[in-house]
Amino acid sequence: MGSSASKYFEIPKFFVFGEKGVFTGSASEKDFNYKVVPNCPKEGDKSLRAYIWAGDKCIDKSEGVEMREFPLSEEGHKQMLDWLEEEYLKRPDAKPLYARQMEKSKEIREKYFSIEDYMERGLGIKQENQESTDK
Repeated sequence: MGSSASKYFEIPKFFVFGEKGVFTGSASEKDFNYKVVPNCPKEGDKSLRAYIWAGDKCIDKSEGVEMREFPLSEEGHKQMLDWLEEEYLKRPDAKPLYARQMEKSKEIREKYFSIEDYMERGLGIKQENQESTDK
């Protein structure tokens, strides 16, 4: 799982939130955004607030933002992850993080590093070099 606490998207382990860290991320380009914020009042219970929304806008400009609150603890962090993953898996295109990373990597390789492009560019460079040495 690497440094992420989830196999579906990037999200820090509990200690980041225990130190009052805020984290915002996205599990797809426009379909699943999330933000986790520790709520640490001077009095009362501390909590983790997790927000989810869809679209390409920030949370402040989005409609349909959902929020759930969990205890600021290891157990609360696990509950928050379970909720985020449950909500994410409702999406029709939900895939594990590594699968999305592999797809993106393949897309980039095919777009920018196809063997045909490499050969074409390589031959073009050789031809230019040959022409300059022939002169």
